[in-house]
Amino acid sequence: MIGALTAVDWTRLPRGSVSRQKKDALFDLACRVALLSEGTRGESSKAFAAAARTETRKSLRYGLELLAAGVDSETLASAYEPEAVLQELDAGTRLEFAMLKAGLAAIAEREHPFLVLRRMSAFLGYEYFDKASAWMAERVRKRRSKAQNLLVPGELPDVVRTLALDGVSLERALRAAGRSLASAALAGCPQESIDLAKPAFGKIGGAVLEDDAGYLRTRLSGDEISQAQSAFLEVVQGLEAGGEVEVVEEEELYNDPAYVKELSLAVTGLDDKSLKLLLKDAEDRELATAMQGMEPQAHERILGLLPKKARLKLLDAIDAAVLLPRREIEEAGRRLALRVLEGAARTSTLSAEAAERFARIRDWAGAQTDKSPAT
Repeated sequence: MIGALTAVDWTRLPRGSVSRQKKDALFDLACRVALLSEGTRGESSKAFAAAARTETRKSLRYGLELLAAGVDSETLASAYEPEAVLQELDAGTRLEFAMLKAGLAAIAEREHPFLVLRRMSAFLGYEYFDKASAWMAERVRKRRSKAQNLLVPGELPDVVRTLALDGVSLERALRAAGRSLASAALAGCPQESIDLAKPAFGKIGGAVLEDDAGYLRTRLSGDEISQAQSAFLEVVQGLEAGGEVEVVEEEELYNDPAYVKELSLAVTGLDDKSLKLLLKDAEDRELATAMQGMEPQAHERILGLLPKKARLKLLDAIDAAVLLPRREIEEAGRRLALRVLEGAARTSTLSAEAAERFARIRDWAGAQTDKSPAT
């Protein structure tokens, strides 16, 4: 956003005021141009010609005809600078020309539709930043709802998970590969992989990455996505050989199925009163971490007992939680087990079977601690 604002030639913008109603209409125009960019992405000039034939706004139709003719961005931009006429136009029309100049030139440079929207809405001021963000988020949400869980089987999702553990390796690998290759490789991965990768490119870049992955999922064949994943893995191997990224051992990453089953049975076996007391005392972050080591039925039981406000806070903590190694998940479960056992020692409300389960979680061999657990 700031980059787009600094690129604006403010000396050419209208000195008079432009009404909020006009700005809202121009924001709608920016969204429409972004949709045109999305609809013609990767297409030939015929797509621009078809769009021009149905366009009723003269200023936009003119630019689409130029795009159909194959002009470059510089030529297109100059076409929206009628020097002799510019001073005679009203402020709103001059603002419209400036926005179309920026947006259509970005399309000519084959920039992503989200960046087209950013460049155009930047002319409207900071108050339209949130509106543009909301528009992009809705586009991503719609594309995500149509995505399949995993299209191309392979090891890339596992590699992404392991690279994400130390907080820097995944970002280094993604930046070394570049967003285009990363998007194509992630097109065959589950949503979890994309969610882990997005922060490496920032808020806007992450949205572009996710949108590109969704778009390429519908355009590339399975073989093409596999080739992109192989190329990405070659980048990772090169960085690993140079000591720039670290790929942890698989055993450090995945939960022990026996542990997951034991903790899930312990949690679902608690009566409502005992579980509510546990949830009341647990910190959201600790509980979100421990829940990475529980089965879905345990999640449902926990969320079902929380009031709406607390449930939303916990869901936010779960969404914000990064992927953690096994030892940290088990340590969070161990702390929950200790809390249950300490509470039971005061109230004597825990059944013998439940106490045995939580004691096994407390003493689980996978939990790495410096101190012996309290009894």
